[in-house]
Amino acid sequence: MVTPVDERRYRAFLAAAQLRHAWQFQRRGRSETDDPVEIEIPPGWYGLMDRLFDGVAEAVPAAERGGFRWRRLRVVHGVLEIRFDGVRDRILPIVTRTRDEAAVTCQACGQPGTRRQIAGDYRVNCDRHFIELLVDAHPRGESGARRWWQTPQPALGRRSPASLLQAGPPSELLLDQALRLAMPAAPRLNGAHRQRLQGVWPVLREAFGERLRSLRLAEFEPETGPNGTLLAMLAGEPDTAARTAAANQLARAGYSDLRLRLIGQSDLDNPVRAADPWSCMLALEASVSIPRYQPSAPFDGR
Repeated sequence: MVTPVDERRYRAFLAAAQLRHAWQFQRRGRSETDDPVEIEIPPGWYGLMDRLFDGVAEAVPAAERGGFRWRRLRVVHGVLEIRFDGVRDRILPIVTRTRDEAAVTCQACGQPGTRRQIAGDYRVNCDRHFIELLVDAHPRGESGARRWWQTPQPALGRRSPASLLQAGPPSELLLDQALRLAMPAAPRLNGAHRQRLQGVWPVLREAFGERLRSLRLAEFEPETGPNGTLLAMLAGEPDTAARTAAANQLARAGYSDLRLRLIGQSDLDNPVRAADPWSCMLALEASVSIPRYQPSAPFDGR
């Protein structure tokens, strides 16, 4: 939720940048029909962007500034997207450095952060702001979240989550509790669902071989249309390239409605420090097993 304070900060950041470096934001040809620069930057990245603008100003000589302008500066699924027109060789190293810094900087406060997802919404956050987002995702809404936030919890030494967060950096135990409480209900599958989902097994078995240990389904609401998160438990560590290739295989086999997430066994031992804490906790707390594929026995007419 964007507050009036957030809006004022954003306008002040943008006005200051355009005042210092007006040439970087000019409309090509200065025509009113030219598209304006698209800027959607969270407050935790304002400092990064200021350094980007200053770095470009130092790198581009005055004689080469006429053809330069930013086209798009925004966050997309927790990744900083930067597009621009004009000189490239001088700019690309600065752009790359800014993107790399954004990948490990909290979007909310500018402290060190990690890119994580909550129900498919990816952001780069420090642990403190990750917990705040988990509280916002509480399945019982704002009232349920507020009650948990203010109530002393036995698992937290009879202290409230709010008091623990005020006392210092969040502990792994507090992160674990917030993750568990934000989980949606486990899906309920009927016979038709199970029969269809069994067909996923041979597709992923081809992709991962004996590394594939089990399959689970979460975030599945068939009444809202095709959807669902497919959780593949693997021996060893999963990698991004393997996930992309397997997702393409699933799409070709007719399962493009399922979001594939790969989970290593070691991730389940400590979900809050896994690369994808949300998916790990889904596997532990809010998912159902998909039965292994059983080919139909041939008909015997005797």
